[in-house]
Amino acid sequence: MGESGILLVDKPQGVTSHDVVGAVRGTLHTRHVGHAGTLDPMATGLLVVGFGKATRLLRYMVGHHKEYVATIRLGLATDSDDADGTLIRPENSAMNEIESVLKAITQEGLQTLVNEFFVGMIDQVPSAFSSVRVHGKHAYELARNGEIPNLKARAITIFSFQILDVQHSEVEISGNEAPGVAAVAQTSEDEQSLTSQRSLGGDTESSAGGEHMIAMPVVDVKVRVSCSSGTYIRALARDLGSRLGTGGHLIALRRTQVGNFRIGSSESSGSAEMSGSFGDESTERNEDTTSAENIATVKVVQREHKDRKTGEVEIRNRAVMADSAETLLEYALSPAEAASTIMDFVEISPKEAMDLAHGRAIDRPINATTAAIYVARDSVETDAPRIAEELNSPRLCAILVPDGNDMARPQTVFPL
Repeated sequence: MGESGILLVDKPQGVTSHDVVGAVRGTLHTRHVGHAGTLDPMATGLLVVGFGKATRLLRYMVGHHKEYVATIRLGLATDSDDADGTLIRPENSAMNEIESVLKAITQEGLQTLVNEFFVGMIDQVPSAFSSVRVHGKHAYELARNGEIPNLKARAITIFSFQILDVQHSEVEISGNEAPGVAAVAQTSEDEQSLTSQRSLGGDTESSAGGEHMIAMPVVDVKVRVSCSSGTYIRALARDLGSRLGTGGHLIALRRTQVGNFRIGSSESSGSAEMSGSFGDESTERNEDTTSAENIATVKVVQREHKDRKTGEVEIRNRAVMADSAETLLEYALSPAEAASTIMDFVEISPKEAMDLAHGRAIDRPINATTAAIYVARDSVETDAPRIAEELNSPRLCAILVPDGNDMARPQTVFPL
């Protein structure tokens, strides 16, 4: 498929989206790599990565709707609204009321609540530890320095918010800190969060290594959310906890869909789904998903990093592609395949392809952003199989926008 394409990558926990881009750069030995939407380090799932000339397509994918499967922990809040933050102990006076609310939570009751307050177009204030810019700085930079960023609410759309499961349990937090101050908790193997979990009915207080521990009731809620671009699932967890008066934060997050690209809700999934096809009279993308090529996977390895100033050594996670360059190229979608999956497309003639290559408009009535794809009707024969395959494959020539009088002009041009 050549040196340009779109990879569907299953990002693991513990590395950033930028780390994954770096891993693809290193494997394919190209600087021209980008992605179509950030995933937090704690999150896993679908990361759409473009390389070569296909990076020009990423701008058309960023605004597409997303789907996530997540676990929200009700009963405790953190300063970052997710499990990477520091737990905040509730006020003593609120403990009994919080416990009472948590005990009454049911799957049906929660579904009714989210349907009323969290579905449709709503206003959402991004998390303090987010990439939103405030006076030229990222909000998380201000938050890390102890400042409270003034973030404005933004309109988002929640297409669906399904409550999949509700589990009542307990976690242990430090009782040595004053209420309202960040509390220390142990690590959970099951949820990989900052808390240690056990079943209800245990002791309400214990000590570990001389540290006074308090058992706190929590409710872990597994959800599936389909939403517009720009939605913070962490903020949904925070706002759901606020609505209930219990506090809440995100302890697990997996992105399962970006536009018409989809992967499984399990990390063991080795394939993706997509839509779009060539060779018929229709110029509309197929809204039904069909099987696609394998999804690229990433390994997390640890390496030592020495600070040049202090000489201190720390262990950092590093993202490494699990597949070879040749395999990644086999997995990658061609620009034409990717474009026909995310938008309507038209098949164009050789003359129209040349006009678009020179930036000229063509006589095509379109109503929205549309991919112009050239499909060779006469097979090209050559002794080089890979070259022949590329010449005979559908080729993305341009992304078109309406230009009036039934004309379409190229907004983005791809070299022939």
